[in-house]
Amino acid sequence: MPGQFSPPVRVSLGRAGNVAHAVASPKKAAEILLTDWPTDWTAKHLAARKAVLKAMESAHTAAALARARKAFAEAADEAGILLPEPPKSLAREGFRTPDWNGRKHRPKRDR
Repeated sequence: MPGQFSPPVRVSLGRAGNVAHAVASPKKAAEILLTDWPTDWTAKHLAARKAVLKAMESAHTAAALARARKAFAEAADEAGILLPEPPKSLAREGFRTPDWNGRKHRPKRDR
């Protein structure tokens, strides 16, 4: 989606760090950086703020979004609020899901 981080940066906020956020846009990242940041502002925090605001100004170019996402993730990691990426899938390699919407399956009945 244009103007979105891909994949979203997952951070934990709140008093106990128990509120997870999937930050997918520069606007949400800027809101967190400016109002909800849990630690003192550092050089990485300032760099993330600049990158995110630049991404918002530059009409969401892919390069600006990538820089903003990377800077935000690095600042979140330094602050200790970065959550790990969820696994892509828990299924084993080569697993195929049943085709429930394909061919009609009729249960076999005893006659």
